[in-house]
Amino acid sequence: MGRGRDDAVPDWLGWLPPRLLAIDVEATGLAARDRIVSFGAVALDTASLLGPSPAPTCHHLIFDPQRVSHPRAEAVHGYDDWLLRHQDPAALHLNAIAALLGQADLIVAHNAAFDFGLLQREFAAAGRPALAARTYCTLEAYRRRGEAGPATLDAVCRRVRLQRTGERHGALEDAWLALRVYLWLQGCPVRVTRPPLGPPANLRPPPPRPEGALPPRVIFSA
Repeated sequence: MGRGRDDAVPDWLGWLPPRLLAIDVEATGLAARDRIVSFGAVALDTASLLGPSPAPTCHHLIFDPQRVSHPRAEAVHGYDDWLLRHQDPAALHLNAIAALLGQADLIVAHNAAFDFGLLQREFAAAGRPALAARTYCTLEAYRRRGEAGPATLDAVCRRVRLQRTGERHGALEDAWLALRVYLWLQGCPVRVTRPPLGPPANLRPPPPRPEGALPPRVIFSA
């Protein structure tokens, strides 16, 4: 919930939750059996928006999804199967993700049902209880405004004059963009400076790729 009305607090800030967390996940595809490849999150103490330099905190993880990515999904996230084979499975980081989500008053995502649904799937696969969190979908909120045109994250960013750093969709950058879209939707006039969007904190460089075909994983089928 927001802070409620207070004459000392600007209207746009009074309704923001104190602790905001924007998230994004990249996955091996869109099917029910697909798994998470990377997780990005940007946390913001919204009271800091009144200060001289709001400082969001970034969280970025990469995982071995234990299956190959659909070619179109790999083209989006940019991680090939050889690199992903040498990362931790998501199950090793679920405690940290649950703790991070639990600290937030509101979880924001662009297409929240997809992102949060994938997280729930990972927790279920690990035998963990379902996540309980209050979520806000910037895609749905944008559509409710009656804006013309598509409501993809890239389209909305063009509408509000936000730019990504490249053509690939990284989980951390998409979480950052979702945060900025959320603040725009709430009428926040503060332009939060883009934080450093570094590589996943747990990324391990793979060994040299062997010659020829890689040993088989679970094979994608359409």
